[in-house]
Amino acid sequence: MAKARPSVPGTINMALIAVITTVLVAFGAVDYLQQRTSRYQELHAGIASQADQLASSLALPLWNFQDDQAVKIIENAFRERAVVAVLVRDTITQRVVAGRILDADGVLQPTDSPPLYVDPLSYTSTISFNSRDIGELTVWGTPRHVQAALRQSLIRQAFSIALVNAALVALLSLILNKTVVRPLKAVETYALAVSTREKDSVQVPGGFLLAEIENLRDSIVIMVEKLRDRYQALETSQRELAEAERSYRDLYENAPAGIYRATAGGRIVSANEAMARILGHESRDTLIDTVPDMDRMTGQEGASVQEVLATLRARDEISDIRMRFRRADGDIRIGTLHARGIFDETGQMVAYDAILDDITDRTRAEQQLMEAHQFIQNILDSMPSQVIGIDEDGLITHYNTAAAAASVAPTNFMVGHPLIQAFPRLAAHMEHIREALREGKPVSLVNQPHMSEGHLRQENILIFPVTRGGARGAVIRLDDVTDHAKMEELILQSEKMMSLGGLAAGMAHEINNPLAGILQGVQNIMRRTSPELKPNIDAANEAGCTLDSVRAYLEKREIFEFLAGIRSSGERAAKIVANMLSFTRRAQTSPSPNRLDQLIERSVELASTDYDLKKKFDFKQVEIVREFQPDMPPVPCAPMEIEQVIINLLRNAAQAMASHPKEGAQPRIVLRLRQSGDMAEIEVEDNGPGIKEKNRRKVFEPFYTTKKPGEGTGLGLSVSYFIITRNHGGTIRVESEPGKGAKFIIQLPLRA
Repeated sequence: MAKARPSVPGTINMALIAVITTVLVAFGAVDYLQQRTSRYQELHAGIASQADQLASSLALPLWNFQDDQAVKIIENAFRERAVVAVLVRDTITQRVVAGRILDADGVLQPTDSPPLYVDPLSYTSTISFNSRDIGELTVWGTPRHVQAALRQSLIRQAFSIALVNAALVALLSLILNKTVVRPLKAVETYALAVSTREKDSVQVPGGFLLAEIENLRDSIVIMVEKLRDRYQALETSQRELAEAERSYRDLYENAPAGIYRATAGGRIVSANEAMARILGHESRDTLIDTVPDMDRMTGQEGASVQEVLATLRARDEISDIRMRFRRADGDIRIGTLHARGIFDETGQMVAYDAILDDITDRTRAEQQLMEAHQFIQNILDSMPSQVIGIDEDGLITHYNTAAAAASVAPTNFMVGHPLIQAFPRLAAHMEHIREALREGKPVSLVNQPHMSEGHLRQENILIFPVTRGGARGAVIRLDDVTDHAKMEELILQSEKMMSLGGLAAGMAHEINNPLAGILQGVQNIMRRTSPELKPNIDAANEAGCTLDSVRAYLEKREIFEFLAGIRSSGERAAKIVANMLSFTRRAQTSPSPNRLDQLIERSVELASTDYDLKKKFDFKQVEIVREFQPDMPPVPCAPMEIEQVIINLLRNAAQAMASHPKEGAQPRIVLRLRQSGDMAEIEVEDNGPGIKEKNRRKVFEPFYTTKKPGEGTGLGLSVSYFIITRNHGGTIRVESEPGKGAKFIIQLPLRA
């Protein structure tokens, strides 16, 4: 049995795969090392930056001995995946102010000592306040997430190498089929016709791309011509015929594809060794003896061999017919069949010649590639973020479902078209996108505003540069963070109010002492100059004057008016102090069920007495619109405090509309009351001038006011904020745009 020789396509494929794999692996190794160095550098820089930021944030709490605040700040640092331990020491007292560490289960635990292991990923920063070193902060990090990312990168590179190799094998098979297999088939057909003495009925094949096959064709033609010239000499003819037969046999046997001849019924009468190998037999003789016909093959969509042969009878020739066939070991394989019919004088097909290529591996590789592509697309489509891929010219290459839903262009108009046509709002960020493509570094844009369906939204934009072969591109991820930004703003406002509340309480207690002395002194002066008290008359007589003359002098010099002014100013200061103290004091009264519609009506009645002749302001000139939900359940609350909040909002709205009147517009306040889940919701909306963005963020801060000096204390909304949030466990927020009025929204829990 002749030893099987490697085929030309197989040898070329293996050589190309080996060379390309070596090159890709080399480039992948260099890229992996660069990524590893870059990621570790970024990790060290991130730990250092985190330590410096924490040191800056801890300066004020450490100076004021606010250990709880310091603990909250360092716990927030563990949102960074690389941070595993933080330790803060007071330089002055050498005590551990705060310390946190992640245990083996990833649970945050308190600690007062450094980690037991030695980790080079640590950074120590000095905590300074007013140019004084007051503490020391040490942050420990871990490279675990960096190592995980590097492993993922290594897997992607391996997958890319396999993908490129599979694509090259597929392309090479197509090229070989066109340049080698088909020409060989044509040469074989011509040679077969010559061998059956039907040369004159077969045209000499031509149009070959490869010179070697062209030469082979020419050689066969020349050989046939010489045989014809020497046919009369029998010995010479037989010798030349044997030589020609040997050449043809070599061509037939050494063909890389399976070549066979079968009868019109499908019985194999001859085959080459490649055909035997494809069907899993040791030799062609074994194949012919054990396989009576080719009925084990199944065509496209389950078509049988007989149906394929019927097509061959009608067309004389078929090409690239995909067939399934069973090997001798039972393995189901996939191949492509090229066949040409052999017909007798009556036009009946008596046999056919065929070439069978085994494309199982290529087909499976294509299937795996399609499945991998579909899997990646499914991952992208399952992401809530908008993901868009572009090339270096800014043309869209791919996108996910979320991006398609947010695009202004139809889905069939996205791929291959400019990014800004589908996403016009990204036109303002094209310079950042070009920067990422040019420098090959990610770009992050946080809280970028844009309009969506008439509403102002915020989104985070992440631009990741990518490369595909020698081409550059980028992946853009868009995340809507409007709700997250609002929540951060609310948390920041709450923390600020808690800090300012403590400050206000301290100031109020300090002011109360001298203020009480002033008011008491004024009261004693008024009492000791009163003619209704006999001790005052006796004391004046002992001094050699009458009390009436003393009072006459005081009235003449307007002393009593000065005292009245001192008392009025003192009482006003006392009221401000009382409001300041309300920041930190909870209501002493127990909440009781109350109907909010009745409280709102009573608040409107109280606010209606507010007027100012100097400013030509009268609350009764304001139109009040009520939109109350019927059957509202009672709400547990302190009625006096809720009335105080509503009156503050009503007066603020009325004063704002009076100070900035709109021509031709009736001042109007809309009061809404409704149930929202397990909360009662009150809205106070006006059609006044609205609030600017820079002022809207500060309206609930103590002592912040936009009114002129002497017209407001800046405590009304601050007191209202603490009444709603601290005393009643609710929320209060404001929505406003300049020129479009303001709307304050209060939510109170329906259960105490």
